[in-house]
Amino acid sequence: MLTRTLLITAASIALTGTAGLTQAATQTAQFQVRIVITESCDIQAVAASDIDFGSVARATGTPLDAQGTLEVNCTNGTPYTIGMNPGANATSTTAAADNRRMSDGASNFVAYGLYRDAGRQNFWGEVIGTDTLAGTGTASAQTIPVYGRVPSTDAPAGSYGDTVIATITY
Repeated sequence: MLTRTLLITAASIALTGTAGLTQAATQTAQFQVRIVITESCDIQAVAASDIDFGSVARATGTPLDAQGTLEVNCTNGTPYTIGMNPGANATSTTAAADNRRMSDGASNFVAYGLYRDAGRQNFWGEVIGTDTLAGTGTASAQTIPVYGRVPSTDAPAGSYGDTVIATITY
């Protein structure tokens, strides 16, 4: 009897093992798919777009005008504002039409202004919503004109310059 029981048990185990091989086993795992989308802007003052008033004779006459450009590239639909600081030689820390100055490196200065419009009525400053330029990105480079004016060239002969920082906020 003992032998027969063992054979039945062995046969039962063999059949159970075979049945398990025909069924597929599964396991699951879950994972996340993510992306972070950010707005982006880039501002460049191309070297050829510096505002260069050229070489002029000393005079107190008519204001001297020149123009430069900034290139802005923001993602499509990104709102931005562009501001400009008063420059390295300003008479105050507030950007205003009458406080920007170019220096000859000694103690001589030539006043100038930077404007957002060709009529040179709206000076360029740093206060968002007041004296900055607002725009919306197109995902392509946008050329932004910068209008300059020297009200008088009545200064000692020399080479004058200033450095202005343009900032884009988006």
